[in-house]
Amino acid sequence: MPDRPNDYPSVEELIAGQHGVSLHIECDRQTGERARKAVQEAYRGMRCAYYLETDKGFDRDTPLSYLRFFSRLLGSSVTAEEALAHFGLKDLARTRIGKLAPEQRALLNFARLTLAEPEVVFCERPLIELGPDARTIVLQWMGSASDEGCVFITVNEPLREALLMPGNAWWEEDGRLFPAQVDDDPTDGPVFAGDEVRVCKVQARSGSSTLFFDPREIDFIESMNRQNYVSVRGELYPTPAKLDELEVDLARFGFFRCHRSYIVNVQRVAKVERFTRNSFNLTLSDAAHTSLPLAKGRAEEMRATLGWK
Repeated sequence: MPDRPNDYPSVEELIAGQHGVSLHIECDRQTGERARKAVQEAYRGMRCAYYLETDKGFDRDTPLSYLRFFSRLLGSSVTAEEALAHFGLKDLARTRIGKLAPEQRALLNFARLTLAEPEVVFCERPLIELGPDARTIVLQWMGSASDEGCVFITVNEPLREALLMPGNAWWEEDGRLFPAQVDDDPTDGPVFAGDEVRVCKVQARSGSSTLFFDPREIDFIESMNRQNYVSVRGELYPTPAKLDELEVDLARFGFFRCHRSYIVNVQRVAKVERFTRNSFNLTLSDAAHTSLPLAKGRAEEMRATLGWK
């Protein structure tokens, strides 16, 4: 299989053509539903587990009784107590599910998935309800399960989330599916240059207005579906500038090309995490605690930039 496969004319052909590979797809809900049916067909006969956005559990049940039911139903070697503890829900074991916060309900569903001891997991927008700590728990579980051979198919998420998960990220345009740009190998380019200062403004658009942002206002810049965006205070603004140009212009202001599709303000990086041998994540100190992918080929340069050990 080529390292960077060609695009596919439909999600059904993508799932069939990438059989046995974890796929994370930025797409609309209709395509996500078709993907679910395609997974059922492509992986028939294998142990599959599903997490849909409508899965909320039973309000009058407790997490412990809910998971015990599924453990018995599935004949699982994983106990309900073990699943609860793994996802940080031990203290909520006897709380009614109806009283759980959305993040806690999401973690409960991931706990349910583990009881199936699945070979294949299908999820709709798996990270949507999760804060930074819960996201770390889930991504670590996905990374560990992936290393053991589990295939993950996820849909309906933004590309930024898709790139955080083990496997290959894809995005949809006019019904076709395209592979996300992945840069696993370090390339020659500008290196973080410390405290040098020069005048610079980043141009962006908001409706009919042209905006000019001071680099210090910018959290990160991302390339998504052939358009580049500047993230400022939680809002994304389209910019006509090319990522390669911005990488050069902003290097002196402490920006780092952490991935082929992302440039991050190093001053905003609060945490670096490694989920698998090839999966790194940067958590920012912005209000949303945004997670950005760190390409494995750029990790050493990032290590030198941040002085992280």
